[in-house]
Amino acid sequence: MQLTSHSLLTGTWFRTLAMGFTALVGLTACGGSDSTSSDYSYAYLQFYNASPNGANVEMREVDGDSFGSAQFGDTTSMYSMDDGELELEFIRTDANDQEVFIDTVAVDLKEGYKTIVVMSGDFSSPMFTTYSYERETMEDHFRLFGLSVAVDGASYDFYMSESGDPFEAANYLGTVTTSDMLEFEYWDKDDDSDYFDEGEYTIYLTEPGSDEVLFESQTLDFVYETEYVMTLRDVSGAIQDGLVVDTILNSSTVTALTDVEADSQYRIYNSTNLDTPLQVTFGGNTDEEDVSFTLAAGELSEFSAIRYGDYRVTVTDPSGTVSGLSNKLITLNQGESKAVLIYNTNEILGAATFVESGLPQAYDKTVNFINLVSDFDDVDFYLVRNDETIDTAEYDVQNLEFAESTSEVLPSDYYEVIAVYEDGNEEQVLLDRTALFGFTEEENYIVTVEPADTPTGYEINILY
Repeated sequence: MQLTSHSLLTGTWFRTLAMGFTALVGLTACGGSDSTSSDYSYAYLQFYNASPNGANVEMREVDGDSFGSAQFGDTTSMYSMDDGELELEFIRTDANDQEVFIDTVAVDLKEGYKTIVVMSGDFSSPMFTTYSYERETMEDHFRLFGLSVAVDGASYDFYMSESGDPFEAANYLGTVTTSDMLEFEYWDKDDDSDYFDEGEYTIYLTEPGSDEVLFESQTLDFVYETEYVMTLRDVSGAIQDGLVVDTILNSSTVTALTDVEADSQYRIYNSTNLDTPLQVTFGGNTDEEDVSFTLAAGELSEFSAIRYGDYRVTVTDPSGTVSGLSNKLITLNQGESKAVLIYNTNEILGAATFVESGLPQAYDKTVNFINLVSDFDDVDFYLVRNDETIDTAEYDVQNLEFAESTSEVLPSDYYEVIAVYEDGNEEQVLLDRTALFGFTEEENYIVTVEPADTPTGYEINILY
C-alpha cells in the first residue's frame, strides 16, 4: 500500500439481459430434435476479450467499419452480416491516442451461423481463436456450451444439477479445456427436444477426475430459448486469485459468476486530520471474528481478505474530539473488493464505500474519484496532461456530491489532477491541484478531495 497526495505526489440474473439473446459455441452445432429448425438468414459476428492483463480492444474490418470494442471479460455486440470471407484487425489505443496494432484474423462467415472471435492468453502475445455454430430456433429449451480461457491452460470437469440438488446429485457433462468449445448434452432428454429444459440449475467445477468442488454457482435461472456459453476465466483487478465464469449471449453485456464460497476483501482509509489515530473495528458476521486496528490521519490500510457477508464498521476517536461512527453496514459479496473511506464532517465521523474495479490495470486504469468535502455538493475533477488545460482535458469527472464516488477509465499516463467547484456566479474556484502524477502502475487508484490545513483549506490525495 502506498499513499500519495499533493505533498507526496446474480437467482434471476439473466433477466437483466435483453430478450431474444442467443449464444456462442466452439463447435458446429450437432444433435437436437427441437420442434422447429433454424430460420436465421444472416451471418453473425461477435468478439470476446479474455486476456486478463490487457487493454480495451477494438475489432474492425481491415480498411473498413468498426465492430466495437471490449474490455477484459466483456464482448462486443453481435453484428448481422452477409456471408463470405472477412479480414478483421484488432487494435488498442495508447495514452497518446495512437493506435497500436495487435493482430489480424480472417473469418469465414456463413448464413445462419454465428462466429465468435476469442482473444485469450497473455496480452503481450495473445491468442485469437474462432468458433462458430449454427443458430437454432427452440421452444422451452436451451443449449449450453463451455470453454476454458484460463491463461495457465487449466481444464475443469463441468457438473450441473437441478435447482436444490447438491454436488452429489450433479451430472457430469464433460471436461472443459482451452482447445475446444464443448457443447454439453442434457441428461434428461424428452420427446420434444434433446436440449436442456428451461429452468433453474447449479453449476459445479472440479479439477479433472476429482470430486473436490472448486467452484459452485448460485442457482441460475435459464429463461431464454437460446444458446448459452460459459467461459471459465482468470480473476483480474483488485482481487487477483480465483475463477470467474462468464456467460456470453448476443449482447455486449456479460454476466460474471463468482464462486458462492469466494472470499471478499476490503481496505479502509482515514481521511481525517485528527491528531489521534482512530480505533477501527470491522466485524459483526457470525462466521468471522471481529478485527480491530488503528488508522492514523491519512493512512490507508492494506487489503484484508475476509469471508463474504454483511459486516459492521465501528470507528471511535480515543481523544473524544469527534463523535464516533457506530455499526456502519458493509456488505461484501463473493469475489468483491470494497473501499471504506472515513471522513469527519461537523465533528462527526462518517463513512463512504464503493466497489473497486475487477478490470486489469496494466494499460487502462480504473480510477475512483470521491468528494469528501461537505462544503460543496458539485465538485469537478479534471485530469490534465502536459499539453492540455482544464478546457481541453479529455478526461474529467463532474458534479460529485459530498461522499459521492464515481470511476473513470484512464490510459496509463501522467496527469495533473485539479479539483474545482462553481460559486454562485458560476465561476470556477480552485480547491487543489497536484503536480503531474503517473497513473502508470498496475494498481487500483482512488482520488479524493478533502479538508486540509492548506492555503485553500482543501487537498487532493491519490491513494493506491
